[in-house]
Amino acid sequence: MSIYYSPLRYPGGKNCIFPFMAQLFYENQLIGIDYAEPYAGGAGLALRLLVEGYVNHIYINDLDKSIHALWRAIVYRADELCEWIDEIEVSVDNWKKYRNIQNNFHISDEFELAKSTFFLNRTNISGVISGGIIGGLEQKGKYKIDARFNKKDLISRIQKIKTLKNQISISNFDGLKFLSNLDKSKKETFIYIDPPYYCKGSDLYMNFYTAEHHKKLAAKIHRLHQKWVVSYDTHEYILQLYSQDRKIMYKLSQSVSNRVGDELFVFSEKIDFSESVSKLKSVQLC
Repeated sequence: MSIYYSPLRYPGGKNCIFPFMAQLFYENQLIGIDYAEPYAGGAGLALRLLVEGYVNHIYINDLDKSIHALWRAIVYRADELCEWIDEIEVSVDNWKKYRNIQNNFHISDEFELAKSTFFLNRTNISGVISGGIIGGLEQKGKYKIDARFNKKDLISRIQKIKTLKNQISISNFDGLKFLSNLDKSKKETFIYIDPPYYCKGSDLYMNFYTAEHHKKLAAKIHRLHQKWVVSYDTHEYILQLYSQDRKIMYKLSQSVSNRVGDELFVFSEKIDFSESVSKLKSVQLC
């Protein structure tokens, strides 16, 4: 049975690799360390590591203004957000209203943008903010707009996060800038880097990366002093960027397409993973 602490549904969400990551923390004596995600998105893995006591503090960073606004609301305005969730009618009319706010994100009030992001995330197919509505505009599909909008459960998740707000930091930097800032810190921090997919990234994320962006990110990662792990969808270009690094390929169930695909883990020199790989499916060294 899957365990979810994040109230967001997210393309490529990595909560499913929690058993591997938890074992990795034990294998490397990292229990209680600070933990950071430069491309946090739904932050499902980060929250589970925090709630279950594997890490002491999490840094949730995302360049997407809409996602950042929602995380600020979840952490700092939890009661207001929960009150809105409890009262809002999950309807096509409200979906249109919040889609319009999202389309004008650059001039929207931050809290209204947060509510818009949450509403669309819970009512769009696979949680893609720019995607289509569950059940279609005429609501003739098998599932209806409220199929992923369990108010009681979502409010419970947000209230749980509220109790941990002093152990959560939220930021809105570009991933490269965030990594630069973090690596200057004298405090040891484990960094899990899960950038936008190389393939189909533009279909899934508001802020996707070009090949040049991925190249710059790889160069930045290779200069990091902190311990890190990178995950990617498998592609020859990515394999070339990390050709000198230790890496494995494994099977991951992809939430967007409901299929199992090959993905990569790339490891910094300071990380051991020989025991932890037993928690992944169909592992191959590459």
